Amino acid sequence: MKLVIFCCLVVLVLSTFLSTVQYVAAELLSPPTDAQITVKIDKDGYNRGDIMIVSGAVKSVVNNVPLTIQILDPDNNLVHIEQILVAADGRFSLPIRIDGSLWRIPGDYTLVVQYGFKHVSAVTHFQFEQTSTPIASSFNVKDLSSGQNFDLNYTITGGQVKSMVIDPSDISLVVQVDSKNSGTLHLQVPRLLLDAKKPGNADESFLVFVDDNEITSFHEGTSDYGYRYLDIPIANGDSKIEIIGTIVVPEFENVSSLVLVLAVGLVTVFTVFSKTRMNLSIVKTV
Repeated sequence: MKLVIFCCLVVLVLSTFLSTVQYVAAELLSPPTDAQITVKIDKDGYNRGDIMIVSGAVKSVVNNVPLTIQILDPDNNLVHIEQILVAADGRFSLPIRIDGSLWRIPGDYTLVVQYGFKHVSAVTHFQFEQTSTPIASSFNVKDLSSGQNFDLNYTITGGQVKSMVIDPSDISLVVQVDSKNSGTLHLQVPRLLLDAKKPGNADESFLVFVDDNEITSFHEGTSDYGYRYLDIPIANGDSKIEIIGTIVVPEFENVSSLVLVLAVGLVTVFTVFSKTRMNLSIVKTV
């Protein structure tokens, strides 16, 4: 009898022990449940060509684990996806341009951010209204100081461009627009017309003002040797956009000096050539 009771106690203890081990093992294998993530966007609605600013933070950072951003249309079709690494403190921020052939359906769109495990995610919604057709064109910009002309290519949604002019005194490009809706002005700025440089010739960020108020929500694309590419958000009623750099097209005096030097050089060459021909003629006569 005692042996039977002892065996039952052993079985009970082993059963309890194994259950505890299995529970602990399950806890160790499960992803952390306290990891959290937050996300927000800068507006509730966007048109084609707009720049969406996505920002947020994750609570627990894991090295080299990317954050995945997905955007789904009203039919749950994927229209945008990309991955970024979060900062050391867990924060993240990036601009997303609302454009491309996949953006076809107006309505309620879903933005999902996911970090590591599927349950570490956050969702937000926004409206996409394709009410504005992009206008692509080119504006001839003349610098009054130098007399040089540049064709500045642009695309605008939500309005139209009325004028563009260089202001050498402020080292800036001033764009007058007539905006009826929210949209974006995409500019292809020639470096020879306007540029922004740091000491050592590295690119510096432009300063951008909309109706005399500085904005930081503009986005600069990958620039190349000849151009700087800017996406500037505009809203209904905006009329003046000013892009300030550090280098503007050379002053007229410098161009005039160059022309004068070239002219003097050509006259000198022509004079020497004429004298040489005259001397050769005299020698032949003798």
